[in-house]
Order: sequence, then C-alpha cells, then structure tokens
Amino acid sequence: MIRAVLDWETAYGKHPITQENITLSRITTEEYVRHPLFKAHGLGVKIDKDRAFYIYKPDDLVYFLRTHPWHDSFVIAHHSHFDGAILTWRCGIRPAFWGCTLSMARAIFPHESSSLANVAKLLGVGEKGTELVHFAGKWHLADAEQEIMGGYCCNDVELTADVFDALKGHFPVSELRLIDWTIRRFTEPVFVVDQAPLVEAYKQERRRKRALIRQCVSDKTVLSSGDKFAALLLTLGVDPPKKLSPAKIKDGRVDPDNVGDPPSGILPSFKMIPWKGAKAAGMTLDDYKVRAAELKAEGKVYPWAYAFGKSDEEFKMLQDHPDPQVQAVVEARLGVKSTIKETRTKRFYKIGKRGKFPVYLNYYGAHTNRWSGGDKQNAQNLNRVDDRDPTAGALRMSLCAPPGHVVVVRDLSQIEARMLCYWAGQEDMLEMFRAGGDPYDFMATKVYGYPISRKTNPEHKTAGQVGKIIILGCGYQMGAWKLQESVRVGFMGMEGIIFDQTYVKQLGVDVEAFRYQKSYKKGFTYAYEEAEACCPLNVALDAHLTHCAVTKFLVDSFRSSNNRVTALWKDCQASLTDILLGQERGVGGRPLVHTDKEGYALPNGMKIRYNKLRKSDSGDYKYLANARKKEWTKLYAGKCAENGTQALSRLVISDQALKVIPRLREYSLRPGEVAEIVSSTHDELITVVPERYADECLQMMKTEMATAPSWCPDLPLKSSGGYAVSYGDCEK
Repeated sequence: MIRAVLDWETAYGKHPITQENITLSRITTEEYVRHPLFKAHGLGVKIDKDRAFYIYKPDDLVYFLRTHPWHDSFVIAHHSHFDGAILTWRCGIRPAFWGCTLSMARAIFPHESSSLANVAKLLGVGEKGTELVHFAGKWHLADAEQEIMGGYCCNDVELTADVFDALKGHFPVSELRLIDWTIRRFTEPVFVVDQAPLVEAYKQERRRKRALIRQCVSDKTVLSSGDKFAALLLTLGVDPPKKLSPAKIKDGRVDPDNVGDPPSGILPSFKMIPWKGAKAAGMTLDDYKVRAAELKAEGKVYPWAYAFGKSDEEFKMLQDHPDPQVQAVVEARLGVKSTIKETRTKRFYKIGKRGKFPVYLNYYGAHTNRWSGGDKQNAQNLNRVDDRDPTAGALRMSLCAPPGHVVVVRDLSQIEARMLCYWAGQEDMLEMFRAGGDPYDFMATKVYGYPISRKTNPEHKTAGQVGKIIILGCGYQMGAWKLQESVRVGFMGMEGIIFDQTYVKQLGVDVEAFRYQKSYKKGFTYAYEEAEACCPLNVALDAHLTHCAVTKFLVDSFRSSNNRVTALWKDCQASLTDILLGQERGVGGRPLVHTDKEGYALPNGMKIRYNKLRKSDSGDYKYLANARKKEWTKLYAGKCAENGTQALSRLVISDQALKVIPRLREYSLRPGEVAEIVSSTHDELITVVPERYADECLQMMKTEMATAPSWCPDLPLKSSGGYAVSYGDCEK
C-alpha cells in the first residue's frame, strides 16, 4: 500500500464572533470535530519517502482529497482518532488501513506522555515546533500566516513518519491490525443513540444525588475538613485513601523506598488542642509549648496524607463505588456539581443529537495492553442492566443498532479465572472448566464440605455467592482486610454482606482463634488489632471481628486449596529479581510470559513494562508509573499475577476479534448495511449485523470464541451471548 502520513491543522481557541472556547482541552474530540464552527486551516502530507508538503488552498485541498488513491493507502497520524475523524466525517474518506503513532507510543512508553513532542524527544528523531501557540483564536489565516503554519505542520508530519519507523519493529502485524480496528471504531461509528432512557436516567440521578447528599452531610464543614471527611468515609465502610506527601518527598523529608504500607483509619493529628483546654487539663504553658514543638516536628516528617485531591486516582475511583452514599459524598467533596453517571448520561444524549455514537477506545490504555475508554466516554465501563435499578443500564440501553440491524454480543465466561488457573497450572480447576462445571459452586463445595449446586438447589444461592467472592477476590493475593471491606459494601456489583454467626456455623469458623492469630503487618501483633483498626464507625466491633474472621477463613481456604496459584505468586515475586538483573526466564506453571530487562514479554512479542523497577531497603519493589508526575507504583506478587493474567486474557479476546472480522466480511450486504465489531470490553465482543444474519452471527462468534489461540491451545473457553436492537437488551 501507499504510505501517507497526515496532519490536519485546525482553528482553535475563542471564536472571534461567538467567543466560544473551541479547543480540545475544553471539549471532547467528537464534539470538536462535529462542532458547527469547526474550521480546517490546511493538511500536511508525506507520501512514502517524499518530503512532506502542506495544502491549504481550497481548490488544491479538494483536488488532493478526491484524486489520492485512499482505497490503497496506509494512512498514519499521531492522533488518528482526531485526524481520522476529520478525514472521515468531514471529507467522507475511509482509507484502506490506519496507523497511529500515539497508540504505538502508549504501548512502548506507558510511563511517559504520549505527545508528539515528548515521543520525538525520547526517540531522538527531532524537535517539535512551537509556532502553533500564535494561532490561537484565529479562524482565518493570511497567506503569510499559512506559510508559517505549513512549516510547522510539515515538521510534525516528518516527525510522525520518523516515530512510526522507529516504533514499528516492536509491533507484530496483528497488533497493527488492532490499532486500525481501534481507530475505525471512532471514525466509522455505527451505534444510533436512543435518547429516551438517557432522559429518564438523568432526571432520576439528579434527584437521587440531592437526596443522598442531604442524608450524608448535615454539616458542610465535613466536606472541607480532611479528618472529618475521613471519619465520614469510615462510617460508610470505606478506609480513607492515603498517599505519600509529594512535598515531603520532593524536599527529601520522606524516602519513598523506605516507607511501608499506609496506615488504616484516621491519620494522626499533629495539632495541639487549644491552650484553654490544655490549661484546664492542668498543663503548664512551658509544657504546652514543648509538646506543641514536638508535634510540629513529628508532623514535618510524617509521610502520609489523605488522598482527597481531584488528581488522586484512588479517590476518584470512589466515584464508581458500589455504595451510592459513598459516590455522593466523594462528588460533594470534589465540588462536582453532577455525578459521573449524570455527566455521562448528558454527554451520551448530546452525542446522539450530533450523530451516530463513535466509540473511543485507547489502544494500550492500560499498561497490561488492555484498551481503556477515552474522550470522556469510558466505553469500557458502562453499567449493566440491573432489575433493582431501572436506570442502571441506561447508557447501554441507549446504544442501538441502526434500522434493520441488531446488536450481537458474546462474552468470555470467567476468562480471567480460567487464564489464571491455566497460567499457574491449577489442573483441578481446569478439569472442572473443561467438564463445564461452575467455578463458584466448585469453590463453595471445597469450603462448605458438601456439594453445592445453585442451579439444582435454590437453597445453595448464598453458598454459591460465597464461592464467587472467593474466586473473584482471592486469585490475585487480595488480603482479608481489603476483601472484608469490599464484601461489606458490595463486592463486584453484589449486594453488601456482613458475615455473621450464621456463616460462622455453616463454615465452622473459629472466631476466638482468629482474634489471636499473628499479624504480619507493621505496627500490629495480633489479627484482632489489625481488624479493629479498619472497623467502620457504624459497625459494632464484635460484629466486625466476626465478619473479618469469616473473610480470613475464606482467604485461607482459597490459598490452601489452590497450591499452584499460590506457587505462581511466589514465582512472580521471584521474577522481579530477574527483571532487575535483566535475566530471561519463563514464569508460571505454564511459562506463557518471560522476564526481560523491561518487564514481562508476552506470547505475541508485546510487553508489560515496569519502567525503572527498583527495590527499596525494606524489600518493596516499585516502578515509575508516571514520569511526569513522578508517581511510583508498588509491585508485588499478586499484582504481577493480575497484570499477567489480564494481559494474556486480552490477547485471547483480541485474537478472536481478528478471526471474527474476516468472517463478518463474508456476509452479502446491501447498500447501507454493516457487519462489524463495533466495540469490545475486557471480556466481550460487540457486533452489529443485519437482522437476517443475527442467528448465524451469534453461532459463528460462539465457534470462534470457543477456540483458543495457538499459544494456549488447551485453554478451556466458554462464551455466552445474545442479540437485540440495543446493547443493553442483549443482557436480558
């Protein structure tokens, strides 16, 4: 194919007439390109090895767009979602193949900014210009200004070509095909937006949020006080998120390599009580001053602070907490006028007013090579339809097939649980999967000591739920203290559970023995002390200890009955030393991943990169997750197992997608019809086909998604699915 590197230059900033700020830092890519005031200044192009040139005169631009053989072109841009949307939505052009250097850079430099300027600097291929800043707010350029813009644009085009040449050797053809597919999901939208469920969900969410905030926060100072807000989170069963103080790390007062895990509960206060209170308690003024100075000195070197800021990821994640009360108070603390559900519902509605819904996915959005949602859509995390909440699945319900078509969905059942067992070599679990068994019943049977079957015995529903908690919660080395909190507030979308004496009797848990088990966490001697530290304020201590005792029993049961999984954890921990030393070896019972100096190499040659991995004096491993923010992420056995399992699971479903795509092209389509995979989540493929092919497509996808890739040929796979007019209705 002909290689064409493109870069559109467009007007941005405050419009000279309307004064509306039309810029990608303020609005989404979709809204920007579809904006009625959108204006393209010109187009930079590089054909094969020729020098880049710039086109801005309307007649010349139209001539080039009409005469270039797009049907035989491999088109590359740095942000192909953006440049591709302009080419497709504004010009009606669909090239043969898309490349995207931003997507490629995200995979190779996951810890770095993926801007063209930074990537070019990292690769040493040149320097990006800065002339663009002089064109903010200009919708019409004179020829002299276009000449300056053209020089800037051509330099960007040459840099993009050089970046692609420098990175292409790191990518197998299959991954380049996935990048092309990712771009087309945005530039060639298929979903039609049904606005009715969005309107109802928006109204209900506004009512719910106002009521919850009134219920949760009677005193507005709670939202501004760190200690009071932390206490409020504890009453809701959430341990307040903490972080190392950035300022203390920066000036050297805190060494991040020699700090352990954050403490649970409320952080200590280093402020003295008012002098009046101290005096009433019998303290002298001299003693008061001495103690105040001591506390001030201790506070200066105390490493931990509450992570309640707008940029603190762990705190922002609480906006998606299963408990709506937690969501409400977190959003109130952040000063957000509307909840995430509210803003996304409104955003989907507005997209539907402008046209079809373009699904924005970030290739390698997670460093485990999975996609993430982009353009403020978060298409990887749309709430499922829930009978308990009629509007819970409104976003999914709003995404519909065009007239005459249906949405066909199939998802890989328990793909991560299957992959973890396969990688570890946990053969009893694999045999159960091959026999078509239920992993949750299988685990519950081990724990309860008698056969559990939810399908044949309705009384086993609770036991099966316990088995589900164990399988989904314990595979990545989650400890009892974190699991007990997740279970209490609602684990993985389940209703919240507090394990009581009923569970103690059914499972034979010795609560008294649990109380005096040894604690391995710094600062604690016994398990009950650690449990007390994370006791929510609205839960009685005895009830909390019972809940923790049962949770600890479940965690121990998983570990004792899945020896190959625990062996994988140990192997993952040992592999971190190999990465530090740059040694190559296989990891796991089935060595599907191999260590190298950068991290883990996957079966297709792609990698999980742990940039600048290092080991602290305390024995903890950390890697630089974000170079710009200087954020270091702790790495441990369970996290490595999770990263590897998710990366391998992604390879399975992406391999299947690449097999389904050509099968869809075999359908005989009429004018205006489509047969495409329009989106994907971590475990499912979402396809739109003409209604007459619905059953055939569902069966074809079942066949392809039951076939394991060549690098794991005996991995037992199973999928389920259905079809309907809307994405949400496929789940019913």
